Amino acid sequence: MSSIDRKQLAEDRGDTDTVDADLVDALRKELVEAHEDLFETRRQLQQQHEIAAQVHRSLLPAAVRHPRIDVDVRFLPAEPLGSDYFQVRIPHDDSSACYITMCHVDGEGVAPALLASRISSEARHFIEEAFSPADMIHALNLFIYEHLHEANMNVSFMAARIDMNLRTVAYSGADHPGAILLRPDQGIAKRLPSQHTSIGMAPEILNKDSESTLQLSPEDRLLFFAEGITRGTATNGQPLGQSGLAEIAAQAMTCDLFEMFDEILEQVHQFRDGPAKEDVTLVVAGIK
Repeated sequence: MSSIDRKQLAEDRGDTDTVDADLVDALRKELVEAHEDLFETRRQLQQQHEIAAQVHRSLLPAAVRHPRIDVDVRFLPAEPLGSDYFQVRIPHDDSSACYITMCHVDGEGVAPALLASRISSEARHFIEEAFSPADMIHALNLFIYEHLHEANMNVSFMAARIDMNLRTVAYSGADHPGAILLRPDQGIAKRLPSQHTSIGMAPEILNKDSESTLQLSPEDRLLFFAEGITRGTATNGQPLGQSGLAEIAAQAMTCDLFEMFDEILEQVHQFRDGPAKEDVTLVVAGIK
């Protein structure tokens, strides 16, 4: 029986002296129960988010130490569920190739994180099937456009295939900031920009020059990054930008590859006003 029902019953019986006191006690009890229910619901939601975040992190690749290439990775989500995902894989049937893919879905929460995970799962399948980077862009675009076009989520994606025998990198990107080629004697040697618009916005997004290839040399490093790290601003409002990140990365070329991110993140932290507001996702590949 609710507090209103109890009040009506008391009035019907003529117990007018106790109506107000009973109503207050009943309302207080209902408030306590509602508070306990809300607390339990929030606890369960928090627990579900923590489990989802653990699953998210468990699917991310580890660093790679290989006779012909080293790859280090760093993922620092701004929220428990990040909306960045990446793959670093040497296929079982193509041991001379190292694939690196990275995607970002705009937004926060469960939906962007799930979509980023789904895209990364597709990318992993494409890698094992030896798709070229441009073919990955084409296949992912068709998949997203067909199944998730109405969700209207902005998706960026970058795919690169490093041939460790020929020391070349073939790459294709869709609205992704791309990558930076760093050389010990030159610093910032070249940008690897995206060639296409966002994934899933149209049935076909590949341009005529859908894929590019660069020659690499021993000790070259390729830095892949999501846009979140470049959006940090200084106290004067100046954004770090891709140029600022590239300069910091070039200075960090003096570090061992597996210590490079510590130096980059320290410099970014000194530049930025306050904590990161977006995911920080970095992958660096060192050619041997």
